[in-house]
Amino acid sequence: MASVISDIELKSQIDRTVADVDLDAVNAASAKKQLRFRTYKNLFVLCTAFLLQFTAFGAIGNLQSSLNTEANVGVNSLSIIYACLIFSSIFLPHPLITILGIKWTLVLSQIPYLLYVAANYYPKAYLMYPAAALVGLGAAPLWTSKCSYLTDTGTLYAESKRVHKDVIVNRFFGIFFMFFQSGQVWGNLISYLVLKPTEVAANGTRAELSGKYNKCGADFSEQEYKGVAVTNQIDRRTIDVLCIVYVCICVFSILTVIIFLDQRRKASKEKISVMLRRSVTLLVSTVKHMRNVNQLLLIPLTIWSGLEQSYLGAQFTKGFVSCTLNAKYVGLILIAYGICDSIGSLSFGQLVKYVGRWPCFLIAALINYSLIITMFIWKPSEDQIYVLFILAGLWGLGDAVWQTQINAFYGVIFVDNDEAAFSNYRLWESSGFVLFYIITPYIRIRIALILLVIFLTLGMSGYGATEYRLRKNKIKSNQVAPLS
Repeated sequence: MASVISDIELKSQIDRTVADVDLDAVNAASAKKQLRFRTYKNLFVLCTAFLLQFTAFGAIGNLQSSLNTEANVGVNSLSIIYACLIFSSIFLPHPLITILGIKWTLVLSQIPYLLYVAANYYPKAYLMYPAAALVGLGAAPLWTSKCSYLTDTGTLYAESKRVHKDVIVNRFFGIFFMFFQSGQVWGNLISYLVLKPTEVAANGTRAELSGKYNKCGADFSEQEYKGVAVTNQIDRRTIDVLCIVYVCICVFSILTVIIFLDQRRKASKEKISVMLRRSVTLLVSTVKHMRNVNQLLLIPLTIWSGLEQSYLGAQFTKGFVSCTLNAKYVGLILIAYGICDSIGSLSFGQLVKYVGRWPCFLIAALINYSLIITMFIWKPSEDQIYVLFILAGLWGLGDAVWQTQINAFYGVIFVDNDEAAFSNYRLWESSGFVLFYIITPYIRIRIALILLVIFLTLGMSGYGATEYRLRKNKIKSNQVAPLS
């Protein structure tokens, strides 16, 4: 009898153990599902917020040289953004993330973009310039927070899946940039659909009433252009409508983060003095890093990266598109740029695995040389609008290489001092932006094209020398290795 009771108790204990194991398995599976849901929910929220924000900001930035021409307020505001970005990159990201956490740093950094877009409703210097300075200060914390959030989220999810974190993090960044790059398409499409040219009186032709400016293309001069009445003015009411649309988009972007994004890296109690000390240390290491020979060789190519982006956004849009047609078409033509840039980023990222890095750089350089020569000799006209689409699309294809591969190259050759190296990258690329935005109103496009050729040539020469040094050092290390 005792034996029977013992067997029953043993069976009951086994059943309870099995039930506990099954419950643990169910709980573990449920936790994994919940983690997967929260991970992809946060990823989608972050992607959507950046898509909305840069749909508005990117498109309004492309129009600065065409719409806000009084006292060069538009272009000057862009130069202020990148000048302040240099300071912001070194001093602000770490303190803000430490004090506020990643989520609220993102929210705080988005607000200046909203203010800048709103300032375009009444584009006076006393509104545009402070808003631009705030954007420059907020840009570095915004992008640093985004990178940190994706990296932290991807690492945690990779641990749960028991795969290497690089696999998940790279996938998340790929998804993010797929969303982000498409903002160039949607923002420019909105500007094309909303903007309308000023109505012309019925008792005269447009050319008779306005005196058509006939020096578009390489001969374009901002000073001469403003000296005559031209045909391609945009109705101010439609500009105001466009600003309201973009402001609403920015508001939705901020609300998306506030409502739906989970906090990560909560605010720390770290002392302000410690945070400032770290910022000063980064500044010192950034300056010291400039003594690195490879860094010196890459400075012209990094400046070129800023120059080629600012040229398209300020001078190509004004001297080739707005001058020939009107500012309404800036958005339409830059859609080709956005599509090709997005496709190129994905394509060259794969191509470099098979052909190596330098052939991709060479292809991009040949594309830009060809485009610069074409812009030197081609006279834009209304009946050849398709050429403008081709120029913008190919420029986007070249830009895809510069943006992806220069960043990757910095990561490869400065792996032991990447923080100081990327501070130098932001410093010199921002210098390229500032240079062109400052001189744009005072030079013909022909001069700008000459400067582009000079910096592209110096940049490719420096890049070639860097690749040669890397290969030489690799050969030396291979020769020394067997002796050790």
